[in-house]
Amino acid sequence: MALANRGRKLAAVPSDLVAELMTLHHRCEAAGTTVAAAVDFWLPYYAKKIASIPLPDAIDQFIDHCRSQGKATSTVRERVYRLGLLKWAHEDTPEMTVFEACEVENLRGFIKDEVERTSPASERNVWAVISAFGTWAKNRDLLPSNPCTVIEKPQPGERPVKVMSPDEADDLLKIAIRHYDREVLSYWVISLFAGIRPHEFVTELPKPAGWITLNWSAILNRTKLVKEERLGKIKKARQVPVNETLASWIDYIRKREGGLLAGPVVRGYSFYQRFRKWKRAYYPEGMPAIEDDILRHSYGTYRVLQLGEVGVVAVEMGNSESMVRHHYLDGERTDEEAEQYWKLTPDVILKDKPE
Repeated sequence: MALANRGRKLAAVPSDLVAELMTLHHRCEAAGTTVAAAVDFWLPYYAKKIASIPLPDAIDQFIDHCRSQGKATSTVRERVYRLGLLKWAHEDTPEMTVFEACEVENLRGFIKDEVERTSPASERNVWAVISAFGTWAKNRDLLPSNPCTVIEKPQPGERPVKVMSPDEADDLLKIAIRHYDREVLSYWVISLFAGIRPHEFVTELPKPAGWITLNWSAILNRTKLVKEERLGKIKKARQVPVNETLASWIDYIRKREGGLLAGPVVRGYSFYQRFRKWKRAYYPEGMPAIEDDILRHSYGTYRVLQLGEVGVVAVEMGNSESMVRHHYLDGERTDEEAEQYWKLTPDVILKDKPE
């Protein structure tokens, strides 16, 4: 009788639900688990997600907690500053919850943004603030775990100089055209062909001034891109030639935008969060990671090979000659690669762009 009742119940299950369950069963089986185990794992995670609170509210509560615990004024000030930047990073999504903001990849990207905006020395400080916030949020059931148990604690030491090959840069630009976003493509080409640092697109100024951005007026109709003194962590103006390759990309972007480019090249600090979302959606895993100034290092390497002159490149990049020599005269890249790199115009990219 029990078996018959079970058979009748199974017969009454809608066919689309049966198909969905079988698909899930096969997926779980391939991963070495069961549907029941997957559901048991996911439901508590999902419950925390839907019960989460807005990121600004969580940060305010955390800072109040730090003050109530008698934390040193310098510690509280550091946490207010670092977490305030995390809020700035999500200014375009005011409904962002602490659960969403503290996804591991989001936080990894935020920490990298801060390193590039300031210096590698700040990485451990940012990680420490995020870790303290993560522990507090976990203890209040706002997060299933502290994300910094997964995000590696930064270790001191010099970062390797990474450079894209011309073929990799070619692939990157094909992707950027295929999935066109004006800010993303502008960021790519100005970094690759002018060597602008990430934090020279958007820079925080002392209060109450707020933020300053690299504007199109510093590039358009000029023979040189003007990086003004206030942009970036190195407070010194410099000018970078608008070479033929960069000029061709600016012209391409301007045409795609209906002939008009004005205002900031990228819109504020939250661009870096939007940029990461774009990369997660379109940037293949097999491509070189866009980190550790790889775009700027590519410019420096191929510019030295193109000119054969360290001093000129040092002025263009805002570095000392010794640093340019140390970073970019490694002998691993060739004159032929440099020639190929500087030929990566839109016409070349579009000529063999896959359908």
